[in-house]
Amino acid sequence: MCRVVESVDHIFFECVISSFIWRSCMEALGWDRPPANLPDFLNNWLPLGCSDYCLKLFQFAVVAWAIWVNRNNMTIEKTFPTSPIDVLYKSDVFMQQWRILLRDDDRQKLETYRNLSKWWLKNFSNKARHRIAEDIFL
Repeated sequence: MCRVVESVDHIFFECVISSFIWRSCMEALGWDRPPANLPDFLNNWLPLGCSDYCLKLFQFAVVAWAIWVNRNNMTIEKTFPTSPIDVLYKSDVFMQQWRILLRDDDRQKLETYRNLSKWWLKNFSNKARHRIAEDIFL
């Protein structure tokens, strides 16, 4: 799709859409930077024994699955998201569906992250709508 050789790093971290997804997570959750590639993610973002390891691994799986489903839709079905924001919504749906797999305390922490993300997404969507309206009418 991007006219580059597909690799794990490209699909999940370097592609324009996946890069947008990780930067959105960074802004919504207050990270200092997004992960650059899989080794960076595993060594710096999710090292074995880090606090909330299971919850962080769960969140990565949800986001990675949403990116993968989006990539397959674009590549196989030739359907493209109307906006990269659609992939964020899809990851939220997966979080809701899969949260039963988490322990109770992790489920509560996940809700905090989801609320932060939903607040950020609502703000971002509103700003984007206003910007589009200004571009059209100015």
